[in-house]
Amino acid sequence: MKYFIIRFFTIIFFLSSFEVQGIADFFVSLKSSEVNMRVGPGKEYPISWIFMRANLPMQLIAEFDQWRKVKFIDGTVGWVHKNMISRKNSAIVIDNNAIMYRHASTKYPIAKVEKYVIVKVIKKDDNWVKVSINNQKGWIDKKNLWGVNED
Repeated sequence: MKYFIIRFFTIIFFLSSFEVQGIADFFVSLKSSEVNMRVGPGKEYPISWIFMRANLPMQLIAEFDQWRKVKFIDGTVGWVHKNMISRKNSAIVIDNNAIMYRHASTKYPIAKVEKYVIVKVIKKDDNWVKVSINNQKGWIDKKNLWGVNED
């Protein structure tokens, strides 16, 4: 019984130790157009979701060995292998009224960008984010995007 209690607390300590501190606002993106999300950090765990879109931004929550715990915009949480994610930043438009501008200001609008469009993040400047959508570059107010790293 004593062995069981020691083993139990060792497992609890181990599981809590892989939570990564200071990455709550760090985002990654999916490399492939088919990525399995699992309920635990290993191939022995069942697949909970299959994401079918490359470049989807994910919030990085934790790291354990070769696995990364991530969260999608809808709150879905799970584990993906580190080879399936990229440090390249992408974001999702979260506002129906998002406008892309030629410069980091509200002058010279280029286009209205629909909600849920995935954009490639190029650069950040205070509250503005320079993005690329199908090779069209422009600036979107950061408040209209989910997935932008704070760095």
